[in-house]
Amino acid sequence: MIYNYILLALGTFFISASDPYFGYDLTFTPMPKAEASDVREVSWLATDKFDYYLKDEDDRISKTFKIPPYYYPNVKFWFMTYTHFDSSQVVIHDKSNLNLIYKVLDFSSLHKKNLPKNTIYVLQQKISAEKIEKIQNDLDELAINPYSLDIKAKSMYRMIQHAGIKLPVEKAARSEVFRRLRSNLRTQTGQKNFIRDGILRSLPYQKFLTTYFQDKGLPKELLAIPFLESSFNPQAHSKVNALGIWQFMPHIAHHFVPKSSHYDYRSNVGVASVAAGFLMAENYKILKSWDLAITAYNSGTKHLLKSKRLLEGKKVNLESVIKISDSLHFGFASKNFYSEFLALVHTRAYQEEIFKDLHKHDRPDVDETLRFFVSKCPLRFDKVFGKTQLDDTEFHNHHIKELSKTYPRGTILTAKSELPGAKFLELKHHQMVKTKPKTWDLFLGGQSCSSR
Repeated sequence: MIYNYILLALGTFFISASDPYFGYDLTFTPMPKAEASDVREVSWLATDKFDYYLKDEDDRISKTFKIPPYYYPNVKFWFMTYTHFDSSQVVIHDKSNLNLIYKVLDFSSLHKKNLPKNTIYVLQQKISAEKIEKIQNDLDELAINPYSLDIKAKSMYRMIQHAGIKLPVEKAARSEVFRRLRSNLRTQTGQKNFIRDGILRSLPYQKFLTTYFQDKGLPKELLAIPFLESSFNPQAHSKVNALGIWQFMPHIAHHFVPKSSHYDYRSNVGVASVAAGFLMAENYKILKSWDLAITAYNSGTKHLLKSKRLLEGKKVNLESVIKISDSLHFGFASKNFYSEFLALVHTRAYQEEIFKDLHKHDRPDVDETLRFFVSKCPLRFDKVFGKTQLDDTEFHNHHIKELSKTYPRGTILTAKSELPGAKFLELKHHQMVKTKPKTWDLFLGGQSCSSR
């Protein structure tokens, strides 16, 4: 009996802790029963109201990242996920054809109950699973009787045909379509509120990020990646140990930033963004096109280089890779990464229209650029900084956990304010453009702290 309770507790922990948005909340609360009023079903047929943004009518986006016809349906789905549906809504859809949306589940009533976040998450998952099972049963019935004319069948035909899927006339082939659709169901939680929060978090960094990527010869559109990876959350920590806004894995970060037992630079927005600039430049140099280089951020270059060899003599782009992807173990996340990226590029380009009153939350220093400093000697920051500098350091340096702890020479800090030149070397912009953070301590040379 005790063993069963331990397993139940561990299971609840890992289910909740694995969710990147609901996060950790270990408070024990008896799980309430789901009620019919917790969810409202919304039938959904995609509209054209998003096309103005996706067609970039105001020409705010580089031609390199205009949406090709092949990606348009998927980009539209992800754009709706980021700008229309929030985390109280779950979309049940086909994972191969994102045009096919069966239902939108609205959990607004559940979210208003003031339950712990993990409880809401578990109930939402449970109810969603029950709704999926009902759709699966409907598709099972259609596989048995593929010409059914009852109300449920007619509704299903309408959704399938609206998604551009042609139903065969021949019975066996028609039944096979329904069986395939049954095995292809997936849920997607809306993310509008997460993306809006991410945009607010990003505002103090936008001046530096835009300038840095421009000076490094990188498209500004690449700055959509940290919204895709983490909703621009510096403290985002995945179950596979990816960390920070760019969700660097430890073995990748080791090539770009200093490794230390004192701190983890992956959670520093400025340092991680400089590292990401170097990584993206390397990906592009290897793969020669941005659609492949961006996808490699998610899946690595290995499989993409393999596909280029398989497609030798043909036009090689991401579209051609996806079409042969079954032989490359190219999963749902990898296939959709570029579409999600394009959706967020367009979301960011039109963020003022989509998310109202963003700048009501601006910090006073939002228009000042981020500055980078390297400590010349071991320091306790609470001993050398005034209150303003301490507040600035705490806000911009998520890798620094305790301001009262002594940190070694060569520690990198980012700030909007001036740090004392006697104890810190301020890096020049051209040094950061040309040199990886991993070697920035070399700029210290023989410099040491001054007592003045």
